Amino acid sequence: MSWQRFHRRQQAIGFLLERLARTPDRLPDPRSHDELSDVFADRQRLLCALQHKWTQQLTGRLDTRLSECDGSSGDRLEAARLAWQDTAAENPVLRAALDRHATAPKGELREAVERERRLLALTAGVAEHSEPDAEISRSGAALSRLLHAAEHTEPHTPAPVMV
Repeated sequence: MSWQRFHRRQQAIGFLLERLARTPDRLPDPRSHDELSDVFADRQRLLCALQHKWTQQLTGRLDTRLSECDGSSGDRLEAARLAWQDTAAENPVLRAALDRHATAPKGELREAVERERRLLALTAGVAEHSEPDAEISRSGAALSRLLHAAEHTEPHTPAPVMV
């Protein structure tokens, strides 16, 4: 991807998140907005871009939190929990958009969600690399559901993270 395309993509994602902050229930049709149409062909591509942005943010925070723990399974789970909560707290519009609009992912979006689930499960220590991908994904999905539920029940102030 060229720098010019990268910058257009970042501007389009910024525009998209601004729109979603104002009207969270309506995922815009990229063909209806000049800011989106030259970057994204359809809503599925929009959601893939949002999922990618979320995973980038989460990965950076997972790395930071893991570097702060001693590697025990309890510490790894807590590091993953805090990283996920930090990411959600710092990106509320992004997280809400994915929760609202990526409810039944298909194709490339589903693959991206599954990769995130595996990353979360492996990082938290609730799955091992030797397990089948489907099992790691199931563990990650269960952990993700717990993190989502906790997000709505306990306040969390994110730690500053240098990404």
